[in-house]
Amino acid sequence: MSERNSRLMSIGEVAKSLHITRRMILNYEDKGILLPDVKTGSGGNRYYTPETLTRIRAIRRLQTLGISLDEIKLYFEDAADLRDIIARLEKLRDELNLCIEKLQLRVRENSNDAPIIRTIPSQTVYVYRCPSPTVEDRMEIFRDVIPAAMRQYGTDSAKRMYFIDYPIDEPNDINFCVAVPDGSKGPYVQDWPEEEALCLFFHGDYDEIPEVRERLVAYARQQGLKLKGTCRNIYLEGPPHHKDKSKFVTQVALPLVWNEV
Repeated sequence: MSERNSRLMSIGEVAKSLHITRRMILNYEDKGILLPDVKTGSGGNRYYTPETLTRIRAIRRLQTLGISLDEIKLYFEDAADLRDIIARLEKLRDELNLCIEKLQLRVRENSNDAPIIRTIPSQTVYVYRCPSPTVEDRMEIFRDVIPAAMRQYGTDSAKRMYFIDYPIDEPNDINFCVAVPDGSKGPYVQDWPEEEALCLFFHGDYDEIPEVRERLVAYARQQGLKLKGTCRNIYLEGPPHHKDKSKFVTQVALPLVWNEV
């Protein structure tokens, strides 16, 4: 084999090395994103240089991130809206971070970790206020609130999707909250600012959360932390994920007041 030919890889070799199919490479050609460097024989045998192999690899990587072939073509032509692509990838990153955090919480063996201060990101929220004295009542109300919010506004899967917020002294006066896309405007929609909160990630039945909340309040007082007076139960994993209630994961958060310097 000549030096020139030893640098070329057949379509089969490229497909095997990149763990993709020949059909995918041909589809890239059909879309005008790449051309074979050499095409021989009546059957149109295709060969590619290392540079083109690198291009195919980049195409595949962008595809796996949810970017369409039409957008990828524009990308290689320096005509794509990069700001839009960046925004979508940033949202994907946030969604992946949430998934990773959930998995890390699931593998923890000790559900009684020490409270920590964490930042709760700003978000746009569909808020429905309704008194609710029991866990069963709250689950039933959420079954109405969630589809109502999603039908009207959609959802923001890069944020904590469902939680309740309530006064510590009036724990049955509940705000039922569903994350909706930033910029949503309309009935029941509120923009909630970023907050620092004392948090504990609790593994267990929802019926045990009041006791967890009281422990967290007592800890805050011992540490001299000033509370805003509300509590937020952020549901990370529950009935859709586990039949065993002891495996439910809830972030119990007490927003803090910081003294200005």
